[in-house]
Amino acid sequence: MIVESGSGAVQWDLKLNSRVESPGPATLSTADHRSAFLIWGEYQVAGNETRSRAPLQKLYLFHPSYTNVLLELRNSTDQIIAFNATLFERSRHACYVLLRGPQPNEEPGSVSLMKRKLKEDVSESRVIWLSQVAVDSEQYVRDRLYRMRFHSRV
Repeated sequence: MIVESGSGAVQWDLKLNSRVESPGPATLSTADHRSAFLIWGEYQVAGNETRSRAPLQKLYLFHPSYTNVLLELRNSTDQIIAFNATLFERSRHACYVLLRGPQPNEEPGSVSLMKRKLKEDVSESRVIWLSQVAVDSEQYVRDRLYRMRFHSRV
């Protein structure tokens, strides 16, 4: 659930299936003084409760300009140990960083660090309509969120 801080109005309320070891959410401040939210989980359409065999973690983007849209940015079967979203190049380049490898209770193994540009994932994302009414085209939504500007909190 995402609540607007000024009014307390619920901006978004959705259940995502999430595993215990899934990374926590991250936020990025946008130039329009809102926040973009990055959330790991698995969205399932009501009535479709089938689960895949391999544990799949999906990264979603939510922006309050589109309360009826969830962008599926990426999916991964890798074990994600740490996740964070940040800005590089002083408020210009939004990205997220993933640390992948074995979980603390597993045998030692390979570890990798990966940085992904948010814009690249937005342009290739899958648009999920949370309501039956699609106001804009999927490409329009992707293009608008692709052009989103970010603002450093510092």
